Amino acid sequence: MRKILKIAGVLAIVAVVGGLLYLKTPSSPALEAQAIRSLAATYDARVIRDEWGVPHIFGKTDADASFGFGYAHAEDDWKHIQESIMGARGMTSQYKGKDSAPQDYLYDLFKVREAVEAKYLTDLKPATRAIVKAYADAINFYGIEHPEEVAPGLLPVTEHDVISGYTWMTPFFYRLDGKLEELFTDENKPAVSPWQQQSSLNLPEAVRGSNGFAVAPSRSDDGHTRLIVNSHQPMNGLYAWYEAHMVSEEGLNLAGASFPGTPILAQGVTPNLGWTHTVNQPDLVDVYALETNRDKKPTQYKLDGEWRDFEMSKSRFRVKLFGPFSLPVTRDILWSEHGPVLETPNGFYAIRFAGLQEVRAVEQWYEMGKATNMKEWRQALEQNGVLSFNITYADKDGNIGEIYNARMPKRIEGPDWSKALPGDQSKLIWQDYREVAELPQIWNPECGWLFSANATPFRITSAECNNKRKDFSETMGLEPRMTNRARRALELFEPDLQITEEELLRYRADTRYHPKSAVMQMVIELVATPSDDPLTKKAQEVLRNWDGDTAKENRGAALAIITGTRALGYEYIKPEADPMEMLKKTAAELMEQYGRLDPEWAEINRIQRGDVDLPLDGGPDILRAIYADRDGISKNGVMNAFAGDTHIMYADWDETGALTLKSIHQYGAATMDETSPHYNDQVPLFARGDYKLMPMTLEEVLPKATRDYRPGR
Repeated sequence: MRKILKIAGVLAIVAVVGGLLYLKTPSSPALEAQAIRSLAATYDARVIRDEWGVPHIFGKTDADASFGFGYAHAEDDWKHIQESIMGARGMTSQYKGKDSAPQDYLYDLFKVREAVEAKYLTDLKPATRAIVKAYADAINFYGIEHPEEVAPGLLPVTEHDVISGYTWMTPFFYRLDGKLEELFTDENKPAVSPWQQQSSLNLPEAVRGSNGFAVAPSRSDDGHTRLIVNSHQPMNGLYAWYEAHMVSEEGLNLAGASFPGTPILAQGVTPNLGWTHTVNQPDLVDVYALETNRDKKPTQYKLDGEWRDFEMSKSRFRVKLFGPFSLPVTRDILWSEHGPVLETPNGFYAIRFAGLQEVRAVEQWYEMGKATNMKEWRQALEQNGVLSFNITYADKDGNIGEIYNARMPKRIEGPDWSKALPGDQSKLIWQDYREVAELPQIWNPECGWLFSANATPFRITSAECNNKRKDFSETMGLEPRMTNRARRALELFEPDLQITEEELLRYRADTRYHPKSAVMQMVIELVATPSDDPLTKKAQEVLRNWDGDTAKENRGAALAIITGTRALGYEYIKPEADPMEMLKKTAAELMEQYGRLDPEWAEINRIQRGDVDLPLDGGPDILRAIYADRDGISKNGVMNAFAGDTHIMYADWDETGALTLKSIHQYGAATMDETSPHYNDQVPLFARGDYKLMPMTLEEVLPKATRDYRPGR
């Protein structure tokens, strides 16, 4: 018996050791630190930090500028750059745990890495590959200089990692995640979107807005051309804007912003022109219900009356357990002729979406930033590598324009493409995309002004200059939505035939709700609903007297906005709860915290960053867009802003074409360095609605320099 127990003990030890070896996360290849340093020394990048800490990068070549940009960004936000690399490899769950596993599976299901490896040399020009490589080299160089900050196994970063990040991320901007989640019930709906990992509030809708405004010389009071870049993003995380200025002797001179993990600025202003993006929602996703040869582990699906074999492969990733251990996971991958296939509680569905395995977004943004005039800029647009986004444009020659940009599938007329389609008809599997010229767009309208606020593309200027819905195919799925921001923009701009600088900036920061907005319509219904509860009746009286304003001193905004966001969601898009119940809840909390139902909005609507705590104008779906924690009132009595107005630019070209450029960031250049003075130094300006001047030449930057250094040298 003793011998048997001894053998059993040995076997148990072997099993434990074997199990630990099985669960041990594999290490990455050994880093050649000296080779990385030698490579970094080949770049000629000069980083000059101005008085706000904003990096102005001057390079001999575009690649030099990209190297300097990558290094500067890593200094300010290494945390999110490395998280972007994790996602770009489909390895987020290895570092963060099981909640990210659905994303890693989708990464494999969409065959992101395979596409990048196959298309990197064929679809991207040498100049683009050079800036991508330079950026990866900068990340590696920063990593070996600061090994204590680097997650195990992250380095070395490759060019393929950089491109994979875009290929994986961009479809979620046009809400691919929403289409996928519709296939699951509430009980088993996975968190499939990378947006949902960015905030404990889990608020993908509230961070995908934006405003853009362009005014031509014919509409301005002084003959100037003006552009406002006003994208709405989260204030923190992977999708928070980082501000920079990139210059090279090869013609690059672009001030703007981008996200962690990107080698070029995605929007911004040059001395010649500028553009901004706002999120749009074209129908770029199609779902096909498949008939399979069996309910479990099918091998075939029916198409045109015949059984076809699925293309079958495996998804392999690891899920973090503890310490250096992670669980290897293997899942089946199925592809049909339609595209990737998902198994859901209701059957198997194939997904076909715009930009599946599209790798050229970086190249298009790069060439847009290098353009010197509207003709060159629109030629870059023709690539159609950027999958979606409205784009508002202006330049020094007085041109303005706006396009409802999308990589739009060329579908047959007739079927309702907004619903799940039968998967057994090959005629429903589109193969091509529409030309950019077929998309809704307006260039140099006689009305002299354009705007974008995430609404229908058929109401973006004065009525007589808009496109007509009937001229565009229903297969595009162009949204009919009118946001409050769009309604207010039309109300403010349309009657103003000579728009001054002061008026434009005031309109951009407008604080009112339109009478037809969702929140004002909710208020009307609440006021008209009978109630015997004394507190509710007092709350109804506050709402009855509210004028729809969200200025700091307003006394009705708190009750209305908190009730509205709880009942209708942060963007007032769809009902989430009963408005009357939310009114009662909010009224009770305001009384508990403030002893009154109508505290000033400034007491509640705040921006808190480090030791700075300041009041804000604005609110959800306001032109002065501020999204703050609606449940903060019950937690600590205030609502801290988490999204909305973030990085904003104001470009003004005078009658000679000379540029004056101003900008503001909601926090500061040091987005993750709490010890830096630039962690929150722009918050007071942002809260006041002010801007800082952006220098565009070396001569303008040098007098403002606080640091001047050459990474790798």
